[in-house]
Amino acid sequence: IMELYRTKGRFAAVIEPKVVQLEQNRVDVIFEIQEGPKTKVSRINFIGNHIYSDGDLRDVLATKEARWWKIFTSNDTFDPDRLAYDQQVLRNHYLNEGYADFRIISAVSELTPDREDFFITFSVEEGEIYEFGEVDVESEIRDVNPALLRAFLLMGKGSTYNAEAIEQTIESLTNAAGLLGYAFVDIRPQIKRDKEKRTIDITFKVFDAP
Repeated sequence: IMELYRTKGRFAAVIEPKVVQLEQNRVDVIFEIQEGPKTKVSRINFIGNHIYSDGDLRDVLATKEARWWKIFTSNDTFDPDRLAYDQQVLRNHYLNEGYADFRIISAVSELTPDREDFFITFSVEEGEIYEFGEVDVESEIRDVNPALLRAFLLMGKGSTYNAEAIEQTIESLTNAAGLLGYAFVDIRPQIKRDKEKRTIDITFKVFDAP
């Protein structure tokens, strides 16, 4: 029952089981429940961020800080699943802005003693910004000319690294191969990172889908 209440953001819920003896060796079991208020996220902090301010990063997250005027939102209640989602959102934000080495060191949620508020702290390592180096297409399918597919690349040498652009390019190349009569292909990006030059070479290899 406690787990059920926690999934609804009620970490202050108190459940007291009571046993009432009856005749003929029977008992009634009664659960007395004080639901308590929903546990809010009162503060979201970041450690290790220098490129983006705390406010910038809070805007990216799905979880929001509780404020008295936010009466029509549920995103300020603590939700462990949303916290996991926020870690992925935060990671994507940095990867799409060129920070290929970005990592989340920890994401800690602390419940206040009165069990009414959570403090969430993300500890991050931003790393350095990267650019795309050499970008190319290679085909393992004999009849597919990679030169025809290069026009569908969505990034070029010198542009800021962007993980989302890689996914979009895979989709673009897949659609292009379909126009050439290959509806089922497997596009695999091969990535080579140069930490000294802070560049990432990428080759999109085209295979027959298994």
